[in-house]
This record gives sequence, C-alpha cells and structure tokens, in this order.
Amino acid sequence: MTHSHLHSHHSDAAAAAEAQREATVIGWVDGVAIPRELLDTRVRELRAGRLAARLPAVGSKEDRQFLRWTAQVLLTEELCRVELARLEQAERPELAWLRGGAGLGAAAAASSPPAGDSVAVAAPRRLTQAESLHLGSINAAAWTSTPAMSALYDLVTEPSSRATPATGTRTWYRVSHAVAATALDAATTAPTSLGWTTLDDLPASLAAELRARPKGTRVGPVRTGLGWHFATVTGTEVRSNQPAQPADSIDPARLTTFNRWLDERRRALITHAPGFEHPGDPSQPDNTHRH
Repeated sequence: MTHSHLHSHHSDAAAAAEAQREATVIGWVDGVAIPRELLDTRVRELRAGRLAARLPAVGSKEDRQFLRWTAQVLLTEELCRVELARLEQAERPELAWLRGGAGLGAAAAASSPPAGDSVAVAAPRRLTQAESLHLGSINAAAWTSTPAMSALYDLVTEPSSRATPATGTRTWYRVSHAVAATALDAATTAPTSLGWTTLDDLPASLAAELRARPKGTRVGPVRTGLGWHFATVTGTEVRSNQPAQPADSIDPARLTTFNRWLDERRRALITHAPGFEHPGDPSQPDNTHRH
C-alpha cells in the first residue's frame, strides 16, 4: 500500500469512528429511526456478560466492527417485529399488534391488545451449532433475542422433504470451525467445535472440501454467503440412521430459504446510518485487510 493510500485508509477509518461516536441513530427500519441508546444498552449488557473477556478493546478497529455487528442484530430484531406485525395484520387484522412484545418503530406504537386477546409466542428453541452456522452469527443472535424471528420462520417457510431411511448407516463428523467476514480474520479466529454433525448440515461448498481432504486436515479459506470459513474434521463415527427429525426442527434447505427471505426484506426496509454498515460490507474501511 502506498503512503497516499495508507493515509486515505486511515482517514476513512477515522471518519467511520467519528460517525459511530456522533451518531444518534443506528439506522432506519421501514423509515423509522432506531435510536443509538438501544445499541449502547445492548453493548453494556454484553460487556457485563459471560463473554466480556472475549470482546475487543474499546476504541479499536475490532470494537468498531463489534458495534456494527451489534447494530445489525438490533436492526434485524426490529425488522422481524415489523414484518411479523405486517403478516399478522394481513392474516388476522384483529391481531395486528406484535407477538412477543412491543417493537421499536412506528408499527409497534399501536395500543396494546384488549384484555384476553394477547397472543403468546413460545420462546424459540435453542439452536445447535450447525443451525447457528447456517443462519449466520447476526441472524442466530436475533433468533435468540426475539421470538418474532422464529415466529416468522414458521410463517414464511415450509419444511423441506427429508425422509430418513429406516435402515442402514451414516457417517457423522466432529468438526472444528471458524468463520469471519474476511479470510484473514477467519484464519486467525479461534475455532469452535460444532460437535457431531453430518456434512449435509453444513454449507455445501464447505462440506465438499471437508469430504475431499483427509481427517485432521485444515480446510480453507472457503467462501459462502455467511463469510469465509476454516474447518477441520477431528473425528468420524459410523452410526445407524437416526429417526427423522421432528416437524418443528430446523432443516438446512428451509433455513437457506429463510435467510434469502430475510436478506430481501433487509434490502427493502433497512437503511444503515453512517458508521453502522454491515461488518462484512467491503465499502467500509474496517472490513478488508490491506497490505
């Protein structure tokens, strides 16, 4: 990188940092501003939680990316509440308020439902590591934090056909995995265990690379719609075929459909405030490693 390019990059990063510090909103969902205070509150909760020691130093480039990531989770949560309200209004006008609590935007400002008419939404079941991988870290975090996302999943997708043979065997794999927005970040991210899974539960391109390499070989970088991946098969085990998964479980094909639907609604309804672009957006200065 030349001196002039280096200076330009540093200037861009400084401008992004200033935009984050001075922002009063993190973005807009369906034209309604989402206040910065919500981000500050969520970050304080995360920094006081059990994963606090793993979070980046305040003011660093990594911290700016962490703020972008957290902002995306909040915007996704609100998008799900707005879309759930819209779909409920279309299907049952008398239940136009949001399931699972009031939202943040104008759609959630409607009065509370009359006594006896409130709609309860069960807390979403806990995602497995493989399911979280398919959803992506932002969507998986939103799934955990708002019941609206799992309610939307049920409304806008249908189970795929995944009949399991009654007899025979299947190979299961223990997989260690890391994913990040850039290949460099993925290469330097500490891997986490996905536990025992079938390769059919992983993104197809990553599964193909793991099948083609001997056990214990680190595979990567492999790019998918979720980012850049490194993975290692640390063990294999042949088991009898498991019973078909229950109807309310998440399957990869259905999850892929849901992710596509969410991406389309994001493009239609979400506008990011300067400094709060998606952390994987190549146009923002903290995303790409530069030489």
